[in-house]
Amino acid sequence: MPPPVAPNSNDAVVKQIQAAWDEAQMQLQVLREQVDHLTHMAQAKVSSNMLERDMDRAYRDLGEAVWAEVSKGRLQLGNNLTTVRKALEVVTQKIQAQNASINDLLAEGAEIAKRLQEKMTAASKSVAPPPKRR
Repeated sequence: MPPPVAPNSNDAVVKQIQAAWDEAQMQLQVLREQVDHLTHMAQAKVSSNMLERDMDRAYRDLGEAVWAEVSKGRLQLGNNLTTVRKALEVVTQKIQAQNASINDLLAEGAEIAKRLQEKMTAASKSVAPPPKRR
C-alpha cells in the first residue's frame, strides 16, 4: 500500500493542474484569435481577387467596345495610342488567319468524312447478302 499523501501535496498538485488548465485555455484563446484574424485576411484576399477580376473584365469590355468603334471608323485614337492600335491590328490579322485555317481544316475533315462514307456505302452495296437457306 502506498504511503498516504499529505493534504498539502494534494493541494499543490491540484494547483499545478489548475495552472496548466488555465494556461491551456489562454493558449486556446490566442489560437482562436489567430484563426479569426487569418479567416478575415483570407476573406479580404478573396474579396480583393474578385474585385480585380471584375476590374479586368470591365477593362476588357471597354477595350473591345473601343476597338469595335475604331475598326468601324467611328472613333479615332490619339497619336499616343498608335502602337496599341498597330498591335491590335496585328493580333486581329493573326486571329483572322488562324480562324481561316481552322475553317479550312474543318472543311477538309468534312470532305474526308464524306468520301469515307461514300466508300463504305459503295462497299456495303457490292457485298451481296448470302442466299437464304430453306
